[in-house]
Amino acid sequence: MKGGEEASRECPNCHSRKNWKDGFRDTSCRSVQRLICRDCGYRFSDKSYKDSLLNENRQLCAQLEAKKLDAATETKTVAGEYSTQLKVDSKILEHAWWLQKNGRSETTIESRVKLLKTLVKRGANLNDPETVKDVIAKQTWCAGRKNNASDAYSAYLKMVGGKWEKPQYKTVRKLPFIPKETEIDQLIAGCSKRMATFLQMLKETGARCGEIWWLKWEDIDFESKVVSITPEKNSNPRTIRLSLKLLEMLQRLPKAYGNRVFSFSDMRVDHHGLSLSRQRKRIANKLNNPRLLKIHFHTFRYWRGTTLYHKTKDPYFVQQQLGHKSIKNTELYVQLDHAYFEGEDEYISKVAKTQKEILFLIDQGFEYVTEFEGVKFFRKRKL
Repeated sequence: MKGGEEASRECPNCHSRKNWKDGFRDTSCRSVQRLICRDCGYRFSDKSYKDSLLNENRQLCAQLEAKKLDAATETKTVAGEYSTQLKVDSKILEHAWWLQKNGRSETTIESRVKLLKTLVKRGANLNDPETVKDVIAKQTWCAGRKNNASDAYSAYLKMVGGKWEKPQYKTVRKLPFIPKETEIDQLIAGCSKRMATFLQMLKETGARCGEIWWLKWEDIDFESKVVSITPEKNSNPRTIRLSLKLLEMLQRLPKAYGNRVFSFSDMRVDHHGLSLSRQRKRIANKLNNPRLLKIHFHTFRYWRGTTLYHKTKDPYFVQQQLGHKSIKNTELYVQLDHAYFEGEDEYISKVAKTQKEILFLIDQGFEYVTEFEGVKFFRKRKL
């Protein structure tokens, strides 16, 4: 707008309404109308601009104040959350010590502590059983893992004196995968020296991976060719004979872990499991056999128990070899034998005439079948 045009604004100096518009003044915000009083010559800006500046300043102050309040609130919130997290962590640590005092194994303590931390991380309040139920129910875990999480929280409540109605998840038990012996041997042959020795030990003993992971050199008697297994999970100790092949593999291992064969005392078997996963994937791709991907540490125990029962048909012998406390645990291998070997029995047959020949066949595991024309017949199942 050009200067000289009459404006209806009041002069702030003499209160005259005889004012002219006197061009614009550019500001950082926008252009502002300038005015001049014809009576006193006082120059001033549009009142609406001053009001808008005042409003803008007020809004800016309000925003800054709000940010200060938000920052203070956020600081208090973060501090509160940190304090709460410390309390939760200390309570879980206290629970781990409580489990240890009550005789729980290290693996049990580790798994339960891990489950409790997972529940808290996913939104559960350990002081509110209903939130724990909600978090467990929302997980995509199998029924077995949900039962384990419920058991872990039940033990925690027992420590703090709390109670809850434990959710019931029905576990559907499936028969485990049993590989062919050739597949097990292929996997062992393709692994590193340390891993191959570890797997061969699992194959020949049927021990749990933790029992072999903590094995000491003093547990192996190279003269008698046996290994003494220190049990896990309240099972029975046992002594297992080792093959010459395995003894040679053990002797070739560097003694890099002090008095232990495969690990230091602070090393976890979980990391060894990750190493198996990487090597197994490489070997399965190389041999184009995806069945190898289904083999894990415990598969060797299943395979050993199944083949032992298939060979002997003696569940009590299998129970002793695997260290089971109850014969009920051994019944699984009877099922596996029926599932994998029914109708596939093949035998090696031998004959013996002299006492020396008979004793030799018995030592080799052959069983007597019958006698015909002075010749004794023996047989042994093929594995």
